[in-house]
Parts: sequence; C-alpha cells; structure tokens
Amino acid sequence: MLSIQLQNKTRRLFYSLLWMSIGLPVLSQAQQPETPEIVFRSSDAAPLATQAGQLANAVAIYEYVHNTFEFTPYQGSRSGSVNTFLGQRGNDVDIATTLIAMLRSQNIPAHYAVGTVRLPSAQLTNWLGVGNLDVAIQILKDQGMQGVTLAVDRNSVTFEHVWAEALIHFDQYRGLPTPSTVDCSLTANTARCTWIPLDGSFKQKIYNGLNIDPYTDATLNFDYTQYYKAILNNDVTRMDKNPLTILEEQIGTWLHTHYPGKTLDDVADVGVITQIHDGLLPASLPYAVTINPRTYDSVAAHDAAVPATEPKKWGKTLSINFSMDITPPGGSTTHLASTFGPYLIATLNTSRLTLDTEFLANSNVPNLVVRLGGVEQARPVSNTLNIAGYTPGIGDRFSITANMDGEPDPTGGSNDQTITAAYTNLILGGYYLVAAGGEYSNWSQVHRAAEQLLIDNANNPIVFDSTQLGSNGSACSAANSLGCIPYVDVNFNGVLNANDPALLLDQPALDAMTGGLLYVAATQYFASLREDWDRADHLMKTKTSVIGFLGVVSSTFEAEYLNNTAFSIMPGGLLIDMKAIRFTGTYRANDTPLNNNALNNYSNRQFEFLVHMGSSLEHETWQELTGYDAISTVRGIQMGLADTSNPATLLTVQNSPASNTVPAFLSAVGFSPSVPTPFTLHTRNNIFGTIPNSWSTPSGSANLSFDMIKANPSGPSDPRFPNLNYLNNWPSGTPNTYISDYWESWMNCFYTGQNLINSNITTYGANATYINATTYCGVTWAAGTTLSASLTLLHNGFNSFIASQPAFFNYLDTAQGFHSTDFLYRSASLAASSYSTNTVASIRNDLINRDTSQFWVQYTLPSALVATPFNHFEVDIRRVYETSTGNLYDMGFEIFNTGH
Repeated sequence: MLSIQLQNKTRRLFYSLLWMSIGLPVLSQAQQPETPEIVFRSSDAAPLATQAGQLANAVAIYEYVHNTFEFTPYQGSRSGSVNTFLGQRGNDVDIATTLIAMLRSQNIPAHYAVGTVRLPSAQLTNWLGVGNLDVAIQILKDQGMQGVTLAVDRNSVTFEHVWAEALIHFDQYRGLPTPSTVDCSLTANTARCTWIPLDGSFKQKIYNGLNIDPYTDATLNFDYTQYYKAILNNDVTRMDKNPLTILEEQIGTWLHTHYPGKTLDDVADVGVITQIHDGLLPASLPYAVTINPRTYDSVAAHDAAVPATEPKKWGKTLSINFSMDITPPGGSTTHLASTFGPYLIATLNTSRLTLDTEFLANSNVPNLVVRLGGVEQARPVSNTLNIAGYTPGIGDRFSITANMDGEPDPTGGSNDQTITAAYTNLILGGYYLVAAGGEYSNWSQVHRAAEQLLIDNANNPIVFDSTQLGSNGSACSAANSLGCIPYVDVNFNGVLNANDPALLLDQPALDAMTGGLLYVAATQYFASLREDWDRADHLMKTKTSVIGFLGVVSSTFEAEYLNNTAFSIMPGGLLIDMKAIRFTGTYRANDTPLNNNALNNYSNRQFEFLVHMGSSLEHETWQELTGYDAISTVRGIQMGLADTSNPATLLTVQNSPASNTVPAFLSAVGFSPSVPTPFTLHTRNNIFGTIPNSWSTPSGSANLSFDMIKANPSGPSDPRFPNLNYLNNWPSGTPNTYISDYWESWMNCFYTGQNLINSNITTYGANATYINATTYCGVTWAAGTTLSASLTLLHNGFNSFIASQPAFFNYLDTAQGFHSTDFLYRSASLAASSYSTNTVASIRNDLINRDTSQFWVQYTLPSALVATPFNHFEVDIRRVYETSTGNLYDMGFEIFNTGH
C-alpha cells in the first residue's frame, strides 16, 4: 500500500459548511493523498486522470460523471475509482469515489458526504428502473441500504445516501469555468472557497414506454428438459448455445408475430440518462436531505466513525482461512491454520489474489505462497515448517475458505451477511486464483487482464524439446506441440538451451502466464455473467439483487504448449468453480404485488434461468479462451444424455410435502431389493440373545462384496442411516491370508458351537467335563472344563469378536432392529459409469434429512456418470425450495471429477 508522509507546513482547518453541513476537519489537496479506493496518480488511473485533465474543471467533470455512469444499487465501497471509471458503473459510494478522484487529480479538493435523503417515489422507481415501488424498496433493503422507509402516504422514500463535495472558490460562482488565480487547495485561500454538493450517481432516465413484456407469454417459458437433451436430439436451436441466446432468438420470433417491427432493444428498454449540460454546478442536491450530512476524506475515515456516528462500514473486504493436516511417516498429525487478509475488494478489482507454488532454488520442494498483485502476503506451507519428518511435496492437500462481505443488515442491526466459498482437497502444485466480483464487474477488467497477458506472453516465449515425453507421459507432438513440456526461452533465441527453466519451475513466468490466463478467465466470467444477467432481467421485466460473486479459478500441476494460442500456455485441469454467487432474489419489476409485498413478485422462473446462464458460462469461457470443449454442469448433463455408448436418462429426484421419489432414484442407479448373486442370506435366530445376519457365497467365490443402503431411514439418528459395504473376504489376522465368507464363517461357528454345547448339556448335564483341551471359534478351554463353563467361555469369545466389529454387528443384528427387507442392495463391482454408493447416499441423505415443512430439495442429474476420454464426472443440479412460499431459495450446479 502506498504511504505518503504529510508535509509539516500543512495544518488542519475547520470550515463552516454551506447549507448546515456538520463542521469536520478537512484536508487541503496537498494533504489528500491517494487512498486504496481513491486512486488518481498511479499508472492504473492514467485514463481517469487524462479524462479529468481534458475536462479541466469541476463543472465538466461533474457533468461527465452524471451523464455517463450507470447507477446500480449496493451498499458501501466495492469498486474503487479506477474500476468504476473504466466500467462506468457503480453505486453511490463508488461513483462518488470516482468523482472525488477526478476532481483531486485536477487539484480540486473533494470528499465524501453522507446523509439521510428523501426522494419522491416516482423518482426512486425511475432511478432504479423498476416500475413497482414495493419492488424498488425491497431491492434497496436486499442490498443492505440503511434506513429505508416508505412514507405512510407512499409518496416518498427516505434512506441513507452518499455523494461528493468539491471545494470551489467564489470567483467561479457555481463553478463557472472562467480563469481565476484562486487555488482552493491552498490554506491561504480557504476563506474565498465553499463546499458544493455534487451527486453523480442520482439521475433520471427516459424510457420508451412500450412495455413489451414477453414474460407473460407461456410459450416463452424456458424448456430445460429439451435444453439438457440438445446434443442428444441434435437440436440446433439449443445446442452449443447459452440460455440467453436461446431466449433472445425465441423473443425475436415472438416479436415478429406479436410486435412486427420491434426489436430486442425495444423490449429491454434500458432507458436513456437525462443529460445535464448547464455549464454550472448545481445550486443544490436534487432531493431533500433530512439530517445534516457528515463528511469524510476517505472510506477509512468514514469506517473509523462506525458505530459511533455511522451504522455500517463502507470498506468491503475479503479474507482467506487456510487449513492443512500434516501427518509425517511415523509421526502425529499437526493441524495448520491461518488467516490471510482482510483485503479490500476495491483493491482486488485491479490486483490478483493467488495461492501458487514456488520451488526452492535447485530443489523440487514446493512452497505455497499467497500473493496480492504479485507481492507475497504469506507462505503457509514451506520448507521451513518446523514439523519433524515433513517436507512439502506436490500433491499434498490443503483447504481454504474465502469469506467476503455481503449485504449488511438493512435495519442497522448485527445481522450482516457473509459470502463464503469453501474448497477442500486443494493440492500443492496447483495454481489458485481467488476471484471476487458483483455489480461492479465489467469488460474493462477483461481488457486490462488480456492486454497484460499478451505482454507477458511476449516477454516469456516458450520453447520445447520434441524428443521428450510430455507431462502426461505421451510423446511430444512436433506437428502441433500438444503434450509438450513448455520451457521459458530466457535467451530469446527460439531454441531450448540448458539454462531455459521449465515453465512450472519458473515462478515469475508461471505467475505471469498461468496466473494471467486464470485472471482473464475470472474477469471474463464475471463480466459476462453480470452483463448477461442484466440483459435477461431487462428482457423479462425482472430485477435481480446481485450481492456478490466469489469463487476460485484454478489449474492443476500440468501444462501443455498450444502452438495456436495467443498465450502459448494452457495449464491442465482448468476449472472455474464459483461456489458462492449470491443474489437475494429476483422480482417481477412492474407487476403490482399482492398486499404491497414485493416477495409476492418473486420469480422462480427467472431465478432458475439466471443460474443456468451462470453454469453455461463456465464452459463457454474456457472454450473461448482455449478452443477446448470444456465441461460445466449443464454441459456435462448434455454430454451424459447424448453418450450412446453409455445411455443415460434424465433423473429428477425430490422429497417434498407432495412427493417423495427417493425410492425410484435408488432403483434408477442400480439398487434392488434383492442381494446380488451369488450371495445367500442366513439369519441365525439366536446367538447368545442376538439375531445376526450374514451372507454366504459358493465355494471359490472370492473378493465379492455388495453395498446396502436403507431405503427409508427415519433420519440421521437412525443407526442404519449410513450405508454399509458387505465383503465376503476379510483378513484373518495372518498377513496375506484370507478366510472366504469371513463374517458368515464366524457367525456360523458361534451359532453351531452354542447349539452343540447346549445339546450336550441336555444329554450329559451342565457339569459334564471335556476329556481333552478344546479350541472352537477361536476360544480355547482346558481339559476338565465343564460344559457350563465352556458355554460361558464361548459367549465371552462371541462378545469379544463382536466388540471388535461393533458398527458392523450392531448394523446387522435383527435384535437391534435390522430387517433385510428395509434395505436395497447393489454389487460393489461397479461399471465405470456408475455413481458411487457414497454419492447416492449423500443425495438420499440430503433429501430426507430435513424438515420438509420448512424447506425441501430436488436434484436433476443423468442416471450415469459423464464420460470423457480421460475421466468421469458427476454432475447434478440441486434446488432448494421454501415450503411456505414455494420460492426457489437456492440452486447449486455441482461437478466432481471421480478420477476413473
């Protein structure tokens, strides 16, 4: 972070602010350095400073910001001056930040002002582009805006709002751009200057008034079943297309029939900003300020007043929790845990936050390094860890949880929200970029990232040795360079030399190339997602409250050289994994809600559509950047259903108050009421008061097993809630030897032994004794032991045996509630395309392990794994519904590499 010392000759001054602003210390321009969010001197801010210099004065700068920047509602500082300027989009704080930065770049003192404002209801709905007042208010509250209150007569709304103030001299009344020798940044001239309020975020728009609403036509309700089957059906209207493209084409056809001559832009009707070209600074703000405003020179200065004066912080941050369990050979487990950050989100808009691998010089020991903008922040895994017997190695696993500030409590209370994305089983050697975005994501971020990647590509030319094997063990292809290990041509001579390092071992080059590619992917995904969602909302007359995007873009420890790509390097295992894309709801924007409650305008249909768009963008982003047919959840479902070599059907499984389709799901993935052949069930009706179950197989049937899962467990407290694997061949205790039908043999032995002793007691009496020492079922008793004592010894032996396998025995004991007819069975020898029993059980558990009077869950998935030439994937779509309202509460698009 840049730190600028204050000059001794400057001093703080107090001003009596115009129109009753509270008197607070205000710093002159010489005392107003850049702050993390107000950036105007750095190279990143060159376009901002250049534009401000061309405009030259406060009037032109203010009118430029007002007339150009799109307002979007969210609370606090998330974008910063550079990103807001380049994206020309932001909320009240970020647009004020940009206005302040532009003014300060021209030596015009400026700062933030915040207060409670009252706005006519019609102006609020126009400003937000929402026809319904209750929906507009709900959006403000969803975003965490403070103090949102609708007047009793519904004619006005009050809420906390932020604008900028500029210090302008009286010689240029209202900022007339006439020459003047008065410099308000100089202390000597302050008496001749005054603070003028400027709001670049508040504006009104002109709409076309056509109100073309395709949402109400049932024929335009998106058909997901046909979308999932697009490849299977060779459906050119849906195949290889994003849902938004399909929708636009359908609306275009619909317009031709119902509104001839009208276009998609006529439907979207984004509005045109009502321009201001007065040539003067405004005489006042365009709304009433109900409480004297407070002023601050920076976001940090504002946040320092929380909670004494201000209800919520503006500075939004992201932090990372790291954890790792290390167990050296022969040693005990050490748990590592640490936290990195917090980092301002406004800073992350121009800097990469990465966890990447760095190798020690002249060694193959990897260190995990956290970097922000290329600057090391922490080294959680390194060769210096003081753990006896441990040296970091490629493939060592760790976990991270990224936490980003979400929407604050709109009531001012403590119920602030956090956006969380947890990632387990990450590996040393992988490259991970933590990406954050939201309403402020824009294409300027993509362009900056791509331009830097092209520069880095030129600075790190790649060469390879075609005689070597590639990273995947296959021969390097001289024709197209596929499978070749890339080296960095540090000599720039176009041939591989002894001092050219492998790209994966050259940390600066890896950071530039692999990190650069991941950064382009992250920014492109977020910019596309935000823009496409906005487009879909305008077309369907809905409004979605986007809170934030959070996730990880990553690659594994592999690399390929692609001769026909601009960036030369494609890491293996590219993955966009956005576990935390959060919005608080999507509403019909213009419908009249029931009982003045915007929640009655909630649109499950649009919610589902937007999330499908997000999944589609995952593979589209990689395809655009690499040319490879990447996998996403939706793409995976399409591929799975179209795989003629392994035909799959589309499954929908749910447990709701109206329907429980779990049994049908279990059947569809191969579970049956019958135990697989050649197993035969044996139930012994009494072994020392127990009724254990076992299965036997014919002689010679070795290493057979099956999985069993209870069809309808009562819940997680049900002792048979977990699934069980029954293996007929268990270790006998002697190394490398096995007893066929191990469990069956022991149960039969104890059962037969108990019955034999009891029979002898009946014949000879309990006090009869053995002539010779005897061993039976692993129990030995000496000669002369009575039958009664031997029965006790056998009972003890039985107790000892079942104590060694308590979970197994307790599970299969009928006396403890086991009934074979309660279970479904499947051979553990699975086809490569079969879901694992653990996956099946996790879906079943998720569906039944909840109070369906509150929420219920539904899954959509193919009946088999998705096969690629290299591996298999599990894919599913998970929906959570709120029972009382029927609203779609949460959706997850899941994809897992099964590794086989």
